[in-house]
Amino acid sequence: MNSLLKGPAETAAAKKAETQQARCCSLPVEVIAADQHKSNDECCLVTEKTSAPARAECPVSKTSSRKVQRRTLEHLLKPEKISEIRNVQYYYCTEPDCKVVYFSNEQAPFFSVEDVAVKVFSKDKGDDVNTCYCFDWTRGRIKDDIERTGKSTASLQIAREVKAGNCLCDIKNPKGECCLGEVNAVVKEILLGKKA
Repeated sequence: MNSLLKGPAETAAAKKAETQQARCCSLPVEVIAADQHKSNDECCLVTEKTSAPARAECPVSKTSSRKVQRRTLEHLLKPEKISEIRNVQYYYCTEPDCKVVYFSNEQAPFFSVEDVAVKVFSKDKGDDVNTCYCFDWTRGRIKDDIERTGKSTASLQIAREVKAGNCLCDIKNPKGECCLGEVNAVVKEILLGKKA
């Protein structure tokens, strides 16, 4: 949308998002690959700011959970569930044994793994589950990379794409932000498993 057609608040938010993404993308690839590119522990694509608390407790698992943007739900819920999204702040539950993915601390339905159109990394330990949703790095692909080369190139390849501005973590990743923390954790877990 042309910035001339937007109101002052939307234009300011869009400019702030562009500045954050430009800052993230201007950092060295190694910094991005190490997941040290976030500002205030937030991905540069997290642009929706609300006055709601930054964290809320999942009503089922009681896990402290971070905010997620509405557009994340709009892109990742199954089509028949999108109409159930309310005009409230939603949160993303990472507890592996909890079926809740998105919930609100207000009166609103929660959404479970069955309601999400993709497999959710934190809820499904399968090798076919994406660790990186933007560039299709699954646990299995990372394992294959390590088996073939003795190391993983996933983080550096993803970081190059992030630097080029090609990531869409906010609408492809169920947690609504950068995956590099998880990618690096999976690599470490696989490498430690090989040493054991």
